[in-house]
Order: sequence, then C-alpha cells, then structure tokens
Amino acid sequence: MSTEEQIKDLMASNLHWSGSWAEVDVDYPLLEKQVVDSLDMIRLISLLEDEFDVEIDDRDVVPSNFESIGRIAALVEAKRS
Repeated sequence: MSTEEQIKDLMASNLHWSGSWAEVDVDYPLLEKQVVDSLDMIRLISLLEDEFDVEIDDRDVVPSNFESIGRIAALVEAKRS
C-alpha cells in the first residue's frame, strides 16, 4: 500500500467528514473543500506521527503541506528520510 493510500485510509477512518471519500484522490483540495478543519488538523498530525513514526514540527504545519493527500504524503516521506 502506498503512503497516499495509507493516509487516505487513516483519514477516512478517523476524521468526520460528511463528503464521500470515494471522490478524494491524491490531488483533491482538502482545505478548500473543507475535508480538514483546524481540529481535524491537530488530530491528523497526531495520527500521522503515530502511524509513520515521524515528528511533524510546528514549522511544518502550514496550509501548503496539508492541501492534498499528495502533499501530506510528501511531507511524511521527507520526515522519514
């Protein structure tokens, strides 16, 4: 399973979004479409840190890193390196 797929599954299982996860692909605009709000962001960061054994610093918590699953995956991969 790819990092993107893992992140999507993690989000679908743990975030309460009223939309359809079937329409969410790696480039889907998560912030623009309000898939993730500020409270979800805090939860998501914790989930990512636990799932991928990474530490996401405060300076990494910027909209551009969380605008899509692809961008989140790139952040996770950078933290793994």
